[in-house]
Amino acid sequence: MGERTYTKSTVIKCSSCGHANIFNQPYPYHAGFSDQGFLYNDAGNLTLTWSCFDPAFEALAGKKSPWALSLADQQKIEDALLPAPSGGCWRFSNPARCLACGSPISDPIDRCIYYLLYDGSIQTQDLATHDLLFGLQLRHHA
Repeated sequence: MGERTYTKSTVIKCSSCGHANIFNQPYPYHAGFSDQGFLYNDAGNLTLTWSCFDPAFEALAGKKSPWALSLADQQKIEDALLPAPSGGCWRFSNPARCLACGSPISDPIDRCIYYLLYDGSIQTQDLATHDLLFGLQLRHHA
C-alpha cells in the first residue's frame, strides 16, 4: 500500500515534556466520518486501522461501530488480533503516547473519535485497491 506524504503535518505537543510529535497527516482523522476503527498498541506508538465494513471485523463484532462496542465485544476483538509488530497488544484502552516520554497525547477510541497514525502503523483498508484486509491481522485469518 502506497503512503501519502502531506505538505502540512499534524503536530501534537506533549503536555508533559513539550516534545513536538509529528504525524504525516493533515489533521487528526475522524473515525466516524471515515467509517474506520482504530487501536493503539501497548506502547502507544503504533496505530491499527480498519474499515467498519470489513467482513472480518463484522464476523467478530456484527454491524456495530468500533467506538460503540460493549466491553465483551472489545475483548473479543483484542483476543483475536495478532500482536503489534513491536510486541505487545492492540487494546481499546490504549492511548496514543508521546514518542519522547511516553505520556498520553490522545485518548483511546472509547474516549476520542479522532486518531493519529504513527510511522509504521498498520492500515488494513487499501485506499488504492479498496481491499479490506483486517482478517490478515487476526490470529486465525477470517
